[in-house]
Amino acid sequence: MSTANYSHVAPHSDETEQLVLAAMLIERDAVRQAMGLLKGNHEIFYQPKHQALFLAIIRLEAQSMAVDFQSVLWQLEKDGKLHVIGKKEDNKQQRLLALIEFSNAASSTAHLATHCQEMIEHYTRRKSYELARRLMNHAYDPMQDPVDLLAQCQTMLNELTDSLQARRAVQVGTLVPQVIDDLGRAVQRGDSLTGVPSGLKALDRVTGGFQDEDLIIIAARPGMGKTSFALKVARYAAGQGMPGAFFTLEMGNLALVRKMVGTESERTTSQIVRGDLDGGLDEVEYIAQRAESLYSLPLYLDDSPGISINEMRTKAAKMKAELGIRFIICDYLQLMQGDKTKGKGNREQEIASIARGLKLIAKELKLPVIALAQLSRSVETRGGEKKPMLSDLRESGAIEQDADIIIFPYRPEYYKINEDEMGNPTKDLTELIIAKHRNGSLESPVVKSIMKTGTYSDLDDSPAPVGERPFRSEGEVVQLGRLPASTFEEEMPF
Repeated sequence: MSTANYSHVAPHSDETEQLVLAAMLIERDAVRQAMGLLKGNHEIFYQPKHQALFLAIIRLEAQSMAVDFQSVLWQLEKDGKLHVIGKKEDNKQQRLLALIEFSNAASSTAHLATHCQEMIEHYTRRKSYELARRLMNHAYDPMQDPVDLLAQCQTMLNELTDSLQARRAVQVGTLVPQVIDDLGRAVQRGDSLTGVPSGLKALDRVTGGFQDEDLIIIAARPGMGKTSFALKVARYAAGQGMPGAFFTLEMGNLALVRKMVGTESERTTSQIVRGDLDGGLDEVEYIAQRAESLYSLPLYLDDSPGISINEMRTKAAKMKAELGIRFIICDYLQLMQGDKTKGKGNREQEIASIARGLKLIAKELKLPVIALAQLSRSVETRGGEKKPMLSDLRESGAIEQDADIIIFPYRPEYYKINEDEMGNPTKDLTELIIAKHRNGSLESPVVKSIMKTGTYSDLDDSPAPVGERPFRSEGEVVQLGRLPASTFEEEMPF
């Protein structure tokens, strides 16, 4: 690595910082503009005296007081920072003159946004250096967990990225074309989808698709088909050109793909495992043809056992950067490990930290996280229809708190309830009970579900034969299976 431009002086520009502060002292509009661009973060200024001046100005603005030389001098005195202006032996009048002279560095606010952006970039470089130094110190500490170290690194890098992008002011007109383009695509599709589709129109009509930054919980007792439902969502969304990550803690990658092959060919998983096929090798050829659409499917599986929330965050961030994933599915939440850095606690606290961690992943990576969860046995002991409730969420009410959507797949047939209250048969039907929907209605659609093959479809829709319209990627074809071995460790300067 070249060190020709290396300097022990942290990246900054005294002149640029002075230009910004001088503009704020001259024009009131510059105060509001700079505060918006810099988000009130005084650390973006490198020099301590510049930080003190900036804080004095924004405190005056917060109190709706005048921002002029005299009031800034008064606020500096109030803050105990009067010494930053002028010389040590100067009186107030001399310090006032020094402040006026300081403000003469700028006569216009025309380039204020450019100057603020330059400061933000210097600030980002300084913070990046601090991050690298901290990681280097931790890397040589034998008490540090490597997975936690990588998770800290990824989290801090995400924060730095957000800080760099968030400071850029965006004029309304520049976003109008994107809104119009999105509207045009929605009209052409003939639906109201704005998020990741589930492949079930009845559900998508309620949710509008799973939205970025949302945590969606799919909770049920064993045997309700929640894994099959998650695979339906993953298969459909990936088939629409939306790459996704599927973290499977309960089943191995191969078992999950067997299940997918069975669904594609309308065969049971048992038939795929045991080879119990009446048609012999001819039927194997038929199944292979139906499964062809999986070869280029941009769906990436990871069956790391007992994965921690920090490890998932690191892997997901890497997949977002390298593979462009648009959604994450976790099967299932209670098999994950909590954040080790939080210390030991009871199981309820650990589940709470996992749920919170999944929500943070959704917000950091700006994509929906769909997490499967087990319900407690209280559902089985209840009388009547045995429909699940929010109180049945196993081990923690924090799941309910952090989730944006909670869906309970409910099959009356499983409990030997063969007719609903209207006398309609319940065979091969699943009610998707939406128990919580932060941004929408609680309408609970009913869909067709054939558990033998893990097939879900709309009641009013006759789906095209499985595999009839296979997805084909225009780019590099990635085989469905475990994510390729990471080279992240090799790239780190350890």
